Formats: sequence, structure tokens, C-alpha cells
Amino acid sequence: MSVFRVNLNNGPGGNLDLDPSTDTSETYGQLGTEFATSRQRSVYVMGPGKVNRQLVDGATFTDCNYWKRFVSVTNGGTANENDAFLTIVSDDGSIYSDVTAENTFPRVWDLTLAGGSTYTDNEIDILGTYGGYAVFAQIQNTGSEAVKVRLNGSATAIFDLSGSETQVFNAGELSISMIQFDNSVSGASSTTVQVLTSVKSVCNS
Repeated sequence: MSVFRVNLNNGPGGNLDLDPSTDTSETYGQLGTEFATSRQRSVYVMGPGKVNRQLVDGATFTDCNYWKRFVSVTNGGTANENDAFLTIVSDDGSIYSDVTAENTFPRVWDLTLAGGSTYTDNEIDILGTYGGYAVFAQIQNTGSEAVKVRLNGSATAIFDLSGSETQVFNAGELSISMIQFDNSVSGASSTTVQVLTSVKSVCNS
């Protein structure tokens, strides 16, 4: 998920909320300089899930990168300067497509599993971190020690992965919320694993 800031007083897009205390002219209707953050302006904008989100000037919100279409090109979005009313605070690097199946983004983890460590020591919480499931996963034991792999926190979804072996779950086979590793079999010997996933980008508006 990315974080966006609402910027309704954006200059080219409109200067409707001006500070009268800064008016130094004697001409009626010239009300001074623009507020950096509007004290009165907000707008309702519908998200991709047809949920209307109220955007108050200066506020921040967290959502998928659908909202990049309202960010100017110079700030990492796709809107022109006159139409932009959002800025990006932090970008998770995901894409957004109107084709739902295309809304995935890659994530890679390189983990060192200490000897004797268990599932709670070596955990990748995909759903908790990104708000969506992995729809593809490649799990490679890049070390020499055999490890156990547990999927989705289930006691009945555990398999062995020997040294230098790779397990792949292709799109459509499994939705993965969590991947955990147990290296207690090897005793004091550490080992390494690499996990490549394609994570589903989920919008909350």
C-alpha cells in the first residue's frame, strides 16, 4: 500500500481558498495569498471498488496505486499539473491496472535461518505486510541444510525442502498469506533461503 497526501490548493488546479489576512490590496475581491493547506475544501472521489472516499485538503490516506492517476507526472503519477490533486508520501512500487488479474507486484526475501531456529523466528507475513496474498511463489533453499516450510500458518501445510532444492507455486494453484521456515533439524548449522513472490495488490476504496 502507498500513502498519498491530498493537495487541493495546488496552484494550477485552483486557488479557491485564500488567506484574507494577507490581502494588502485595496481592490475588492483580492483576498491575499493561498493557504498552504485549505481550511475548508474537501472533495469526494470514487475509488476502483466504487467506494467514495472523502479527501480533505492536507490529509493523508493509504491505498493502492490506482490513486497515482491523480498525482502529477513530475511527482511520480500520470496526471498533468492542472488536474493533479494528490502527492505521494510513500510508494510501495506496485502497479495498478483496470484488469484486476494484472494487479500484482514482485517481492523478494533473502533469509538466513539460524541453526535451531523455528517457524516464529523465520516468518514472512505477506498478507499482514501488504494487505494481499501471494499468487505465485518460488522458494529456494540456497544453503546445504534441509529445512521445513510451513504455509499460511497451517499445521497441515508443512513440507521439507532439502539443500539446493526449489519449490514453485504457480499462479492459480495457491493463495499464500504467510511463509515460515524451521531449521531446528540441522541443529547448530545455519542455512539460507530465497523467496520470490508475486503479491496481489488490493485496493480498499
